[in-house]
Amino acid sequence: MWGANNIYSLRTPGGDIRENVRIKGKILPGTDPSEANPLAPGDLVTLVEEEGGVRILERQERRNVVHRWNRKRRKMQAIAANVDTVFVVAAPEDPPYRPNFVDRVLVMAEFAGIPAAVILNKADKETPPEVAHHLAILKGLGYPLYRTIAGDAARRLRREEDLPSFRRDTAGTVSVLVGRSGVGKSSLVNSLIPEAKLTTGDTSTKYQRGRHTTTLAKQVISLDPRAGGAMYIDTPGVREFDLLGYDCNEIAAGYREFLPFLPHCRMPGCTHLHEPDCSVLAALAEGEITRERYESYQRLALNILEERH
Repeated sequence: MWGANNIYSLRTPGGDIRENVRIKGKILPGTDPSEANPLAPGDLVTLVEEEGGVRILERQERRNVVHRWNRKRRKMQAIAANVDTVFVVAAPEDPPYRPNFVDRVLVMAEFAGIPAAVILNKADKETPPEVAHHLAILKGLGYPLYRTIAGDAARRLRREEDLPSFRRDTAGTVSVLVGRSGVGKSSLVNSLIPEAKLTTGDTSTKYQRGRHTTTLAKQVISLDPRAGGAMYIDTPGVREFDLLGYDCNEIAAGYREFLPFLPHCRMPGCTHLHEPDCSVLAALAEGEITRERYESYQRLALNILEERH
């Protein structure tokens, strides 16, 4: 499923594509008015045949949903639903690796209870030491790491790195790819599913960030029998991944290494920023939480508190 303005393209269980399908009525049953969008790729819906054509009657219950904060609409926006794994896609450079962005996507996956992993695309480029350090921290926390080369670079170098193992590990599952513009999400999907033919683009050398070539989240399915019907959701690249719809306690729980310490803070509603007898700050001082990940949390928590005052 993909679409906008309450007009969607749907894939039926039989594999047929239904274009320009509208929602029946103004409010779709099974949705919440607080949501920025009623449907997202991966959603299952019930259709009804009417004189004017097929209409979407209701959204079926989701087993999970991938959210981010929509600043313009001041609401949570679903970018995918019913997925098996969230993959945060980054590049070592071009555009530059942003540890905070990667952390925020992983935090969101923790909220949703969805397994997550990291893809370092453009792995033919040299990995700066600070990038390798952050990736090592994440790997130590249990997040799988794939190094891939996709698109023109893969064809030119005749290298794919971890792409075959990634294809094998995602066979028969639904995966969502989240990352900044220019990291190569669409090129990655095209390498996995050549018939997808998703639009790709280069990075802006002036601003060192990707150009937006994917404008809508789109779900594609592999017809390759080796993939077992794997589905990949390619999402539009974003420069920031906001989580402003959550509070500090929720954010802290999204940093998995914080979890053993959170129940032991003395003050109720501890923000883990300055309170006395904070178990997270104590764990930081003892080296049980890395300085890099704590500062990542700190930036996000302060951002949330600033927005609310």
